[in-house]
Formats: sequence, structure tokens, C-alpha cells
Amino acid sequence: MRRRGFIFTLDALLSWVLVALVLISIASVVETSMPLYTSTMQNENKALAEGILKTFRTVPLNQLVSPEQIDDWINKSVLDLTYVSPDMPPLQIVATYWALNNPTYRQNAEKIMSALLSNFTKGYKYQLIINNYTSPYLTFDNSYENATDVGSATMMVSGYLLNTNPRGYVAKAYLTKIVTDQRKLVGIQRVLAGGEYCSNLEYTPPTFNWYPLEVDLLNISYQTPPDDNSVVSEGRFQLRGRYSGGTVNADWDLNGWYVYYYNGLVELYNGNLLINLYITSPEVIDRGSTYEIERYTVDEVYVEDSYGNYVDIHLNSGIYVEITWKKNWRGRWYISSSKAYTTNPDIRYYSCEDYDDNSLNVNFTIELPSDAYVTDAILNLATRAGENVDFKINGNTTTTTGVRALDVTQYFHNSTNTISAFFYNPQWYEMGFGSGSWIDIGYVTSTPQADDPGLVRLYSVTSEGTGIYYLNSLFVPGKVTGIEINLTFSGVHEVRVYYSNGTALNLIYENTSITRNNLYLDNSTIMAGLLNYTTLEDLSKKNFNIVIMLDAEYDPTKSRPVRYAGQDYHVEWNNERVLYGYPYSWIEISYVPTVMTNRFYIPMEETYELSSGDGNVYSDIAYTMLFSYYLPNKAIPWYVDVWSAISFSGYPQGTTTIYEGLDGSYKFLEFPLDLYLIRVAYTRLVDEIMVPGQTNEFKIVSSSADYGFRYRDSRAIVHYFLNGYAPYGDVFTYYAQDNACGYNLTYWYNMTGNVKNDTVIVGNCKPSETPVNKSVEELDPSNYALDDAIVRLFLQLGADEDRWKSHLGDSEYIPGGRENPIRVRLIGVAGKAIGIRNVPTSIEPITVTLRIWRGG
Repeated sequence: MRRRGFIFTLDALLSWVLVALVLISIASVVETSMPLYTSTMQNENKALAEGILKTFRTVPLNQLVSPEQIDDWINKSVLDLTYVSPDMPPLQIVATYWALNNPTYRQNAEKIMSALLSNFTKGYKYQLIINNYTSPYLTFDNSYENATDVGSATMMVSGYLLNTNPRGYVAKAYLTKIVTDQRKLVGIQRVLAGGEYCSNLEYTPPTFNWYPLEVDLLNISYQTPPDDNSVVSEGRFQLRGRYSGGTVNADWDLNGWYVYYYNGLVELYNGNLLINLYITSPEVIDRGSTYEIERYTVDEVYVEDSYGNYVDIHLNSGIYVEITWKKNWRGRWYISSSKAYTTNPDIRYYSCEDYDDNSLNVNFTIELPSDAYVTDAILNLATRAGENVDFKINGNTTTTTGVRALDVTQYFHNSTNTISAFFYNPQWYEMGFGSGSWIDIGYVTSTPQADDPGLVRLYSVTSEGTGIYYLNSLFVPGKVTGIEINLTFSGVHEVRVYYSNGTALNLIYENTSITRNNLYLDNSTIMAGLLNYTTLEDLSKKNFNIVIMLDAEYDPTKSRPVRYAGQDYHVEWNNERVLYGYPYSWIEISYVPTVMTNRFYIPMEETYELSSGDGNVYSDIAYTMLFSYYLPNKAIPWYVDVWSAISFSGYPQGTTTIYEGLDGSYKFLEFPLDLYLIRVAYTRLVDEIMVPGQTNEFKIVSSSADYGFRYRDSRAIVHYFLNGYAPYGDVFTYYAQDNACGYNLTYWYNMTGNVKNDTVIVGNCKPSETPVNKSVEELDPSNYALDDAIVRLFLQLGADEDRWKSHLGDSEYIPGGRENPIRVRLIGVAGKAIGIRNVPTSIEPITVTLRIWRGG
């Protein structure tokens, strides 16, 4: 739980006093020598002063101020981690700083207490006196001399804990340099383009008797009665336009007109006037046991009058015919009725006489640390429909087809790696990446990095002759607060952005009149559309899909709902389109993270293959897909990320359910079957999942026999942190064994599955001193401060605490021992931070007095 600072009321402070008296007493409250006032206000102020002092004596500093304030004090050395830590109570920090007898540290103590006093005494005036010393930092004003309601309390804070020996030696530890094995699972977002583009255009504008016609109005609607499909009961046709020789103006009442049905044609006729509606792309919009309603898109409208004058208009969309079919008592289907209606006619000015194969080129980079040594790399590549692909890593061709688990280790190196995929020879109406495309890279580095999931670096994409479809499956481990998108492109006429709820794409932004090569969508623009279909709370639970379409559109009335300009509509837009990748194009998600990291946190990752939970190892499709993973005892869970591959037929209905935790028994997510699923990612939403110190199981289940998971083409990665910092521990009489300044320590580590040993210098040795050779298996953490700090640090670094405690007495199981290795290799450990050798065995007591009043 994040604390952002809070103010105690009098009742809350008094309750703290009662708890504090039971828990610990490291000082005595001494009544002041001032004359006692018996007024109620004075007594209340005295109790308030006592409560505040006892809070400052017993409650850790990091529970009294925000994490941001702690970080600021550390960065400015107000909190010097050599001597104090944020989990010490404020008065203990003051006592430590006073004992150092250094003006700088005393000023730091004043800054800390000043901030606390201004926060905890709102509405009151105050003065804090330390050993008869005060300053403007510690004093509201001096009006207490004239006040009659001054409440005062004094504490003597010494270096003695209740029932313990005087302070001797304390130690803490943190790392300055390590070597660790990292993994990067690069899930490849789904980028597609049309399979072919128009290479031979025919200009087909609306015409009147072969003259080009400029249409101002086009509208048709009619309805036939149920079970009488041949006569219009009501309807109207309207057409207005201009041509070089005059105008066209038709406004016809269609009531009583006859309707005839042919293959691909609906004809309306009244004996003199004729309207032909050429229909295509049928879609079933309603169905029952004895009826079915089909909707057709009108592709062309042909109109002729009694004089032989005609108008011919080609359409992309906007006029539709619905036909109702019924089943008679013999089980035969017949047309019961029909109707036509107009929405927004999109007139087509060009027709295509011939098409050429399209090509698609996608480029992006993968960044590794400058000192990275790549140990292994696996490529899994799926294409949309079996087209060829020239897939290159750093200029080296790795494959020309889709491939499963191809070893590509030799092609990767440190720093920037360039990836390119050139798709050609399409086999269908779409081409590009299919689900189940990813690269799993393992490498060793001394500069571990955690990528920010909130910054999505868009790829560079070039389509030779059609529009572009770019599905981004997005996730951030925290509470989403905003989304921004920046696109830089060329050759693009229109841009649409969709949010996918799994079963359909919902339009959240549209611009059909692009005039520049850059489009920036701020958070308010995106949220105006997005929040019509979801909430920020739901977006924060798991990954979500944002689809960017450049000269492409989603039309659920079509048999192929994703349509590409240059192929399916606006065939005259058959030019090349380029989306320029990061840093010119990006998506940025603002969020409040679930894990607040600091400079001591070490990012750790482990990747996993997935398996079938159905028990059928011979099938590539599973309806239950799972994997198991272990988190160390002291791990700080971040998020789980599964790049998944799916397979389905038709438009299946049902749910996807995700289980996690011990034996995959905790159900924590359920949503409709996602036809656009390429990824499942989540953070630790509840305590029952991603549990440190146990083996957790991820399990995803489909409820439909028509929807499954290609588990062999899926891959998972688990992200967590280890804390390379162990704060001050208990007080020990001795600093280190053999009166040493430090150790040249032999320890064991396991980064890639093989346990190895190494040595590292730990301690607080001066250049003239020599550390003692020591094995971690010789440490005695119960008697020596340095040994204790090392063991606590090694527990933070992945050693198993339960394994150690269940084998007490066997030195090989001590944290960092050969049977209980840590998960990183140590290169450098801050000498001053491993042990504070000269902390006084007894700190001179300090007297702290707090005065509280309102008047004066």
C-alpha cells in the first residue's frame, strides 16, 4: 500500500500512545518544570504533544511521509543511508545524527523534523527543543511565552532498546555492480496489409446518358408487406445531379411498384420507370428456425425513364437491401418480403480491371545493454496466410517462411539489433504477421534494464499498394491514467483508431481528410472515444488492444470486415504508404505503477514454454493452456506476460477464463472469447496470484470447442524484482569474525541453471587493510553484524529462506551456499554500506521537548 502522508487527529494520536506503551519504551516522559495549568485546553494540548512525540519515537519514518519525500531526502543526502534508514523512527534518526556531532547532520535532522511538525501540527503552533537547542526550522514562533494553553512533553531518547544490550555494531548491505542473466521476450505486434492492389484503373463516375454526372442527392427506400414480396407498400426514390448539358431531378413515389428478384439484382418497375439495384456481400443479420434475414450491399444503381434516358452510379457502400426468407409447410424457403434503405452513399469513381500482388515491409529494433553477451535466442514466426517472408536479423536472412522455435542466437549482439520482415507472394486477401510471433532472447549483463511498458515504439511499416492494419496489444503494470498517440506517415489519406473488446472493433477516432504527414492524438481526444466502450479500471486489469488503420476500415457488414484501400475500396488509392517508426511514431500510456522501484531494485525475468492441459500431446491445439513458475521468497512481483497464439473457426461464442496461484486454482479474470487475442498480461491484482515463495500456475481456459490455443507457438515471461539492499539489522556486540574489516567472500550463484562459485570483497576496509578470506558457508549471522547483513542481502538476492531454515546446521544451505545459491553474480559491493564499524556502543541520550499551543 502506498502512503502519501497523512495527518493524525487527536483521537488517532492517543490511540497510537496506547499501542506504543505496550510495544516499546525507549525513553521516559518527564513532566516539565513549568507551572501546571489545569485548563482542559492545556491538558488536551499536553496529551497531543505526548502523542506526537511517541509517534515520532515508535513509527518508522517511511510510514509518516510519502515515498516521493523519502526518495527526495535520499537523493539530497538528508537521509544518509550510511548511518540511518527510512524504516527507523524519526527520533532515532535524530539521536543518531546528534551522536555524530557534525553540524551538517544536525541540520539534516532539523529538516526532517520541520517537515513532520508542519504536517502533524496543522492548526497548532509548536516549538521542538533538542538538548536545549532549537532553530527557526523547529519553531513556529515564540508566542508561547504569552499563551495560556501551552501543552508540553519531554522525552529522553537514548541508545538503549528495551531488554537489549547497548548498541554495538550494526550493518547493512547493498550492491554497486552485479552480473545477471536477463531475458527479453519480444512479442511481435500484428501488422497486416491487403494481399493485392489495383494496378489497372478504370474511371467509372456516375453518368447520365454517358455524360459524367455530379450527384448532389441519392436516396432510395422501400418496403414490401410481409408475405407479399412483389409490390411496394411504401417507398421513395430521390436523385439530383448536374451534367454538362443540364440537370437531373427525380423524386418518385414507389408505392405500388413491382419488385422482381434475380441473382445479384433487385429490380423495381412501374411500367414506365425502372430502378435496378445490383447487390453483393450478403450477411445474415437475424435467423430463426423458420426465417432468415439477409442484408446486401448495393454495388450499383441503374435508373431508366420511359424515354430511354438513364443514370448509372457505382457505390462503395451506403445503400442496402434486406430480404426476409421464410420456410413454408413443405420446408422450402421463399422470399417473404424485402426493403431498401440509404445511410450515407459512398460513390465509387473508379473500378479495377486488374490487380497485382502487394508487398509489406516491417522494420524495428531490439535494444540490449552495451555489455550484453547473448547466450541464446529463439524465433517463432507465424504469417497471416502462408505468404513468403524474408525475415532478417542484423541483415542476416533467417527464414523465408513461418517457422517454429528457430535458433537465431548467432545473429544477435549487444546494443542495437535491427529486425526486418519483408512479406511477398500473398496467398489471400491479407498478409503480414500472424498470432504466435515472438523472439525470446537470453543474455548476461552487468547493467540490467527494465523496459518501460508504457512507451510503445511503433514499427516502421511500408505497404506497396494497400492500406495498413496495425494491432497493438498494450499493457502497463499499474493504474492507467492516460493514452497519447503520435503517428508520422506518408501516402496516407485517412486514419482510424479502434478499440477491440475481443469480438468487434469499436471506432474511437476517425480522420478522413488527412492533409499533413503527422497526426498527434492527445489523451482527451482518445478518451472521448475510448471511454464509450470501457473504463480505465478495466484497462488496468490486463492487456488491451488498440488498432491503428491507415487507409483501412472495419465494416462488420462485410464478409471480410477489415477492408483495405487500394484493394477493397478506393481502388484508386493504390499508392505506397509508409508509417515511420519510433521515434517518429509511438504510443505512450501514463499510469501509476503497482511497484515503485529504486536504484537497488534488480529486474529479473524468466521465460517459459506453455503446455496443453487437455492431456492430448499429439494436438497442436489446446482448450486449456498452462505453465508453472516459481518466485523467490523475497521477490517483488511485477507482471506476467503471455504472447499467445489462437485458432478458431467461424465466430465462436463463449468465455475465456484465467486461473493463477497455487495449482492454478484461483480464478481472477474472465472475458468473452477474444478473436484478436495475441497476448495476455497482468500484474498482481490480488494476493492469491504471483505469490513469492511458492510455485504458481498460469492456466487459461476456453469454453468453446471452436476456439483454442496454439500452445507450441505461445511463450510466457515472468517479470519480478530482487532488492539489492538489506537495511540495518539487529545490534551485535561484534562487527566481523577475526576482528576483520571485511571478507574476501566465496559464495555460490545460479543464473542459467548451473551453480557456480565466485568471490567478492565485502566490508568496510581502508586501503591499508586486508579483508579476511571467508566462505559464505562459514558465516555466523547470529553473532556478527557483517555476517548478518550478508545473509540478509543474499536472501534478497533470491536464496530460499525456507530451504535454509529447514536445514539449519547444514552450512551448505545458508543463503549463498552451494545448496542455496543466489540468482546474480556479484561484481562490486559498496564497502561503506556493508558494515558501519564505528557506530558507538552507547549513544549519549538526547532530551527532546515539544510545546504545542493555539493562543498567544
